[in-house]
Amino acid sequence: MNNPPDPTHRYRMPTVFGPAVGPRQKPGGGMWMPEETGTMNAEWMAITYRTDAERLERLLPPGMTLRGEPMLTVSCAWFKNLYWLAGRGYGILSVDFPVTYKGKSETLDGSFCPVIWEGAPDAILTGRDEMGFPKLFCDMPEIDWDRQAGAASCSASWFGFKFFDIALTDMVEQEGAPSLPGSGGGAAMYYKYVPRTNPGCGGGADAAYVTTPAPMPGAGTPDAIKFDGYDFARWKAKGSFNWHRATFEQLPTTFHIVNTLADLPCEEITNVEMVAFSGPGIGIAVNSIRPVEPADDK
Repeated sequence: MNNPPDPTHRYRMPTVFGPAVGPRQKPGGGMWMPEETGTMNAEWMAITYRTDAERLERLLPPGMTLRGEPMLTVSCAWFKNLYWLAGRGYGILSVDFPVTYKGKSETLDGSFCPVIWEGAPDAILTGRDEMGFPKLFCDMPEIDWDRQAGAASCSASWFGFKFFDIALTDMVEQEGAPSLPGSGGGAAMYYKYVPRTNPGCGGGADAAYVTTPAPMPGAGTPDAIKFDGYDFARWKAKGSFNWHRATFEQLPTTFHIVNTLADLPCEEITNVEMVAFSGPGIGIAVNSIRPVEPADDK
């Protein structure tokens, strides 16, 4: 790579091999065109439940406050036939809850996602580096769905330890406009944090700020899946889930995350649903994530 990186292309380590390939950039650099991305397919289940506000607030980064009731949504999804993985797919486990964020010059109402687990390291690297998504790795089999019985289930594990499972029963198909499961609406928000390289302890961060989708995506950079002309179906259901507490020996680097979520009480399940849909491949790319300048920019 004797020449410096091209500022019009995306890069991530190791940069010396040239522009990075991923959902937001094709081989050699440049954006994927919609006609190059085909059709992706997805199944997405979610449970929303009321929990303890004080404990939920402990997960908030600086500048964020809980918005409304302490409603936490746990989502388990599988995406298939993804263009940027040459037709492969992977599963996602994520949580989010309604918040308000006050930055230096803007206030956002939306939902905060403190952690995402995914079943493909390729998706984790691109999401962490390019968008500031708090992604971790897990093993996640495809959703086990018995349509005739109206039941579906999914689980996530790491190092052979199952730390989460979810099950839906009594699924009843619903009418209505296409939309994705979620807890709070508004802007999706994440907290990007990149520690500073330091031979000692601490040292601060090279990056520490909230990220969110830009309000006006540019041409050819859709951040929401457009369902027009594609298949979409929704089911209401009964549901249950379990966060399984872990020891250091079982999950050496993530037990504290799982245990924090396991300690959030489920006071009442308020919504259980599942959607299955197809859509334009590029709709999953999320290509307009931007940083939000914090109120305290020290």
